[in-house]
Amino acid sequence: MRARNAWQKIRRLLSFSKPELQDTAANESQEPAPEDAPAPHTPEWKKQVLTDFSDWLDTLPDEAPPAEKASPDSCDLYTLLSEFSALRQEIRYQNREQNRTTASLSAMQEGYERSLSVFEKSIEGIETLASDIRHDAENKTVGGFFDVRDALVRGHAACREVISGRRWYRPAPRGIHAVAEGYEMAIRHFDRALSRVGVVAVETVGRPFDPKRMKAVGRQSDPQQGTGIVVAEETGGFMRGSDILRTPEVIVNTGPGDSAHDNAQNIAKQEN
Repeated sequence: MRARNAWQKIRRLLSFSKPELQDTAANESQEPAPEDAPAPHTPEWKKQVLTDFSDWLDTLPDEAPPAEKASPDSCDLYTLLSEFSALRQEIRYQNREQNRTTASLSAMQEGYERSLSVFEKSIEGIETLASDIRHDAENKTVGGFFDVRDALVRGHAACREVISGRRWYRPAPRGIHAVAEGYEMAIRHFDRALSRVGVVAVETVGRPFDPKRMKAVGRQSDPQQGTGIVVAEETGGFMRGSDILRTPEVIVNTGPGDSAHDNAQNIAKQEN
């Protein structure tokens, strides 16, 4: 705090203009005025400056600082060059260490990026594996209900056959129409439940035989149907997306002039 006050006093002293200081010095160098002459008027700011400077001098120690005793001969050229050489070596050493540290950080960053890439690929593989497992589990679960739908379809077909084969002397059993409607309703609900998991029944009857999606287990000759048309279905087929969960087993119509041997060969060619 005392040093700061001293510097403020010096700055205040140096803030006055040079002509004013010269006038002050000239006035002080003149001979003292006679006793009967009036004393010269000294401005208050000068008195304050002199007082501050005197106080600052009083705060200084009697001995000069050590730096004041130094001389140009105290630091020779050899010492100066030695210090510069040591500083140069130190800078080179720091540069080498910095380069080594930068290389280590770069290698660490590359290793981290490789690890991150492997981790991301592993996550993708785990997600794919989980999706495949879930997909297979769902396929196996719904596969157990395919036979139930086949039973419903066969029951509905039997009801329709009874209704269509009635005669005037042999009426259809009472309530058979309600039973047929019940079968139809059950099949619709069953198909709607399968569609919620993406499973749909393969349409076969009345369509051309497709060896990629169907399996021929029999043949039948129907003049009203074209050759190679599916006329009946033994077991239903089901698909999920592009995957065949169960291949439908169908009966294919044969030409009227084809022999049994030719029909079997034609069906085998279609399957191949």
